[in-house]
Formats: sequence, structure tokens, C-alpha cells
Amino acid sequence: MSTTTARPTVVPADPVTRRRIGAIGLVLIISNVIATPGGVLWPEPAGGGETYSYADIQPLRDRWWGLLVVLSISGILGVAAQAFLTSYLVRTRGAAWATTGGFLMWIGIAFQAVGVGGLAATYYVATGVDATTGGAVIANANDDLLHLFGPMIAGALMVAVGTVIQVVGLWRSHAVPRWVPLLVLFVVISFVVPGNGWIGLAVQIPMAAGAIAVAYYAWRRAAVGTETV
Repeated sequence: MSTTTARPTVVPADPVTRRRIGAIGLVLIISNVIATPGGVLWPEPAGGGETYSYADIQPLRDRWWGLLVVLSISGILGVAAQAFLTSYLVRTRGAAWATTGGFLMWIGIAFQAVGVGGLAATYYVATGVDATTGGAVIANANDDLLHLFGPMIAGALMVAVGTVIQVVGLWRSHAVPRWVPLLVLFVVISFVVPGNGWIGLAVQIPMAAGAIAVAYYAWRRAAVGTETV
């Protein structure tokens, strides 16, 4: 009586899939490189807090609008790419976590981008007129925090929750080294420490490193092919 052992067969990598994963990974890397110094460029309100006065924005209104638009675009592309590549990496064990987290991230970044765009437009338009008129508009906007920050905060929270859920799936899958999901998990710290200035940069760097690692391991998986029994 003889026995045979089934050996896994390596399916060669699909060059088309490899190129597509590589392109999405490149989007993820570039978006994180762009977003990383955003906190340093973000102006701090002279009076403290989270809202700005007419005098805070008016001298740098073009930089303000441009910075927020660039961060919104890079956020949409980066979060969507990271959610997709994480789901690509997590095939079996932890797949439900990765899928659920990615779904929340896609919805959340849409809300967040709309909120950031609205914030950019509010202050930009209000500082395009004289100080009396524009200052009154900004004061009224600052008194309505729900509409000023609501979509942005709700979206950012959904992105953070979705990322944490994907981290669980990534951790369970063993698809990447353990340090990768730990770096990605720095998104939680970003809700505790200020997002602007050098402190924000210190938190953004590990997050960006984790995202870049996700892009690398997804590309490597697409490059080496898969095993079937």
C-alpha cells in the first residue's frame, strides 16, 4: 500500500494583476508621502482651539485652500488604496474583518473629504471680502460646529474604526510581519494627539510607513504568485 502526499502547486504570477497591484500600491505610497508633512503646514489658530479667525486665514488663504484640497484628494486615494490592498492581502483567515473594515474606510473617507472641502471653502470665501463682513461670516460658522466639522469628524472616525477592523484581519491572516499592522494602528493615536505641528508629524510617519509596507507586501504577493493544493 502506498501513500501519496499532495504538494502545493505554485500558480505563476499574473503580470496584469501584478501591474494593477503595483499601480494601486504606487498611489498609496505617493498619497502618504504627500500627506505626511501636511500637519506641519497646517496653521494653528492664534486663539487656540479648533476654529480660526479672519486674521488667521486671510494672509494665507490661497495656501489654506490648496493645502486642504491636496490633503482631501490624497486622503481619498490613499485610504481607498490601503483598504483595497489590505483586502487583497487577507484572502482567507481574517477576510471578513478586512472586507468590513475596508467598506467602512471607503464610506468614511467620502464623508471626511466632503467635510474638509467644506471647511476649506468656508474660510476661503469668507476671507475674500472685507474684514467686517468676512469676520461676521466666520464667527457665525464657528458658532455652528456641527455643520462646520460634523461630516469631517464623522468620516475620520469611520476611517479610524475601519482601519482598526482591517488591522484585526491583517493580524489574524499572518499575511505580513506583525510590525506592519502595529504601525497602521497608529491611526488611533492620531485621535489623541494634535494632528498639526511636529507632534502630528511624529504620528503620521509610522502611519505612512505602515501603509507603504502594505503596498510593498501586496505587490510582492502579486509578484510571486499563489499556491494551490
